[in-house]
Parts: sequence; structure tokens; C-alpha cells
Amino acid sequence: MNWLTSRCAPLAALAALALTSCDTGTALNVDLPDTATTNTQYQDYDVASGTVRLSPVQTQKTDHFLIGRLADNVAGTTTARAFFNVVDVSATDSLPSKFIDAKLFSGQPTLDSTVLVMGFDRVYGSSSTPARFDVSTLGTPLDDRKVYTSTSSETGLTSLVDNVSGRLDATKVQVIKAADTSVIPNIPAVTTTVPDPTLRLVLQRRVANGSSQPVMPLPFANTLFTQLLVPGFSQTQLDAKLKGLAIAPNSSYSSAIVSFGRPNLSRMILYFHSTSAWKIRKNILPADTLKRSYTVFFGPAFSSSGLSSSSDPRYYTQLTNDLPSALAALSSTSGIVPSTVLNGTSYAQEGTGFGTRVTFTGLDALTKAAAAGGLTINRAELRVPVKPYTNVLFPNPNQLYAVEVGSANEVLQRLINFQPTDRVVQSDGSNQTGADSPAAGFLTTVSATQTYYTLPITSYLQAYLNNQLGGNPTGGIVLVPSIRNSNTLTLNRAVLDAANIKLRVYYSKR
Repeated sequence: MNWLTSRCAPLAALAALALTSCDTGTALNVDLPDTATTNTQYQDYDVASGTVRLSPVQTQKTDHFLIGRLADNVAGTTTARAFFNVVDVSATDSLPSKFIDAKLFSGQPTLDSTVLVMGFDRVYGSSSTPARFDVSTLGTPLDDRKVYTSTSSETGLTSLVDNVSGRLDATKVQVIKAADTSVIPNIPAVTTTVPDPTLRLVLQRRVANGSSQPVMPLPFANTLFTQLLVPGFSQTQLDAKLKGLAIAPNSSYSSAIVSFGRPNLSRMILYFHSTSAWKIRKNILPADTLKRSYTVFFGPAFSSSGLSSSSDPRYYTQLTNDLPSALAALSSTSGIVPSTVLNGTSYAQEGTGFGTRVTFTGLDALTKAAAAGGLTINRAELRVPVKPYTNVLFPNPNQLYAVEVGSANEVLQRLINFQPTDRVVQSDGSNQTGADSPAAGFLTTVSATQTYYTLPITSYLQAYLNNQLGGNPTGGIVLVPSIRNSNTLTLNRAVLDAANIKLRVYYSKR
């Protein structure tokens, strides 16, 4: 058998099978109307777009909390403050009350310093300028039954210390290869210097012997430490003394907003020492070498270790914006800034609530065809280009979602299992009146000048044209980096080339 015969035999058999088969086009997984002449084509539709603001933003128990202040030419001045409940971890730490046995220790343990230690993973702004924060205590703990958002605020704060500073560009020495002492001469360790993304805020410090360093008194720390010397100290006693913490940028600080998150544990550490009685009796110096610490955790204390975030003590970030004149209309949630006013630009930013509102235009012919029952949407997608070189200060978000809104930019909701649920565009093949599978448009980077999002909305557009959404949204859809049930919080921002956002539709008509 020659090559031509051997290759064509399967094709001939397939053709014969096709001639005798009764399968329809749809049964063969070809999404075309049955038993009719069809016309398959695609078309790009322009959309009307503008920047809106969906507020408030969900910030309670998110994967990050933000603190700082930063001005930029888009969002104006953004200020982030964070509020926390605290948790006692005495089961795994050293309580000072353990070191007051007169047979073992000489006198009471002594408090040396109180330090806030917070690990961060991003700095929006300048990392070379030290952060300057104000630290206060809460008047009442955050309520476990209340929902906190970016617009929530706390009253009854008591200042602990103002304008305390810490470095954002610290470094540390990391051992790459340990020293080898098994040979002569010994081989020293191989080390390198790496960034140390940890902010340390010294709230109180005891003056060292013979040092000219000034004393930094903090009555609160001294009072708390005195209570820690009482045996049986627990979460109840801690709640009575420390109802929570509030950390905000000092009024003189506007260089950066710092993002603190998992798996970096945030904590208040009380360092203390206790003098060994037997060392004194034997005249062994130095005598005060039994150094310990007691730790109070806040923020994602348990989820940072891989546990459920439900066990974390409550915390949230408050975000406020002093908007520039170009976006002044967004001071009202019903406001919109058309992309034509911003030279064909619109925004989508996490944290601030900025989103790009899109309304479909020119779909009358498709709507009529759908009403007549002769239209099949084979594929529909929103193509959303990003303006190049606009992600220096704020990185582009990894994805965009689409949320349905009314004419005043209010997020539309529907009842699902008796619960009001935001109407979020669902992924292709999913129930478009459900909520379990939000459609996501992921970022694609072809080159430095060609970056875009592609949001597939095939099933959504079919339901939209067939009026199967329980009422089409009067305000259109808003493209945002995160949705209400998301647990992420960043300031990532996409500057979109709104003038070139297109709705591309592949469709078939009878």
C-alpha cells in the first residue's frame, strides 16, 4: 500500500461515517444553529467607558494591611491607617511572672524595651525615607459581629507614642554556606547581604549602663509589664489592659504606604531581663544574662502560619483619598469621569475602589437576532489594553473582574440562598445568575508597549442579549481588580487605554 492510499483510507472511512450519521452540529460540539444555513462572523464593538469609584472597599482580615501616606498625580493623596485587636501567646512565650522565684532570681525582672516588629513585602513610594508612624490604643476592642471596611473609623483612641520612626531599607547578613571547621585552616562561612523587609518601631527603651542614650519612657509598657509579673496572666487580663492598637502615619510623613502581610508576623515585643541569684552568690559576671521576651500578636497572627484566618484577631485598614481636581467627581459614589475627559484613559485600582465602567453600544442588531431565536454567541470577550509605562509606582493588577452596577454606580445584588449577593459576571459555561465562578480577565504582557487584559464573557453576553439576567444592568459593568468576597488588599493600579477597549463578538446567525 502506498503512502497516498494509507493516508486517505481513514479519511474515506470518516467521510462515509459522516454521510450515514444523524448527529447534529451541536452534538458534534460545533456551536452552530441546526438544520439551517448559517453565517459565522465576528465584529468589534466600541464601548462607552469612564472611571467610577465603588466604595467602600472590603479590608477586614485581608491578606495585607496598609499603613502610610502617599501622593501621586492620579489618586491624589492616599492615607492608610490600620486597627487591630491583639492576642496573648503566653503558652508559647516567656511570661515575666515565671522569673520571680527568689531562690533563682535576684529581685523582679526588669523591662528593657518595647518594640513593634512588622514584616512587609512592598513599599509604594520611597523606601529610603524612614517611616514615621503614630501608635495609639483603642478605646474598645473591634467587634466580632461588625463588618469593617475602608471607610470605617474608630473613636476613643489614646496615644502611646507619636512620630516613632523605623527604616524601610534595612539589610541583614545571610549565610549561603556554613563555615567548615573540620579542616585546617578552617574554611570561613560564605555570606551575602540581603534586604531585611522588617519595620522595627522602638516605643520604649531603658538606658544602658554607662550609656548616654536618652531614656524613652512609656507608662503604658511599664504598667503592662507590672501586670505580666502577676502569675496567671491571660487573654482576659490582656484585653482589659490593651483593647487594641491603632497605627497611622504621622502628619509629617507622606513618602510611602507600606504593605504588611502574610507570612510576616506582626507583634509587640517586651524585652526584659532577670538577674540570676546564684551567679551573684558566686560572683559570676555579667549577672543579668537571663534575657527573655513577651510577645503580643496582631494582624494575621494565625493565618501567617498557615492556619485559618477566622482565628486571627480582628483587624482592618482605613483608606482615605484627597482626590485631585480631575477626579473630583468621584467624591460621590454616583460620579463618573468619562475617559474622553482624561484623554482616553480610565483606571482600575485595588484599595481605592477605582474601576472602569463599561457600557455596551451598537448591539441592537444582535439583540433583535437573539429575540428571533436565530443567534448563537460562539465567543465574546472584552479586550482591555493597558497604557504602556504606567506601572512604575503601582504594579498592574494580575486580573480584572466585572461587576454589574446601576445608573448611580451602585453594585447590583440578587438573592442567592436567601443572601443578598453581588452580581458579578460569571465564567463561561457557568450559571450567569449564580456567584460561585466569577469570570476573570488575566493580564497578558507581550512586550513593554503591549499589555492587555482579556475578559471572556461569552455566556454572559448570550444571557444579556436574551434578557436572562433578571434585568440587564442599567449602569453596565465595572472592571475592578478585586470583588467583595476577595481577601486580597493591595494598591495595584491599571491605567487603561479606555479609548481602545473593544467588545469582540464571534457569532452565528441563521
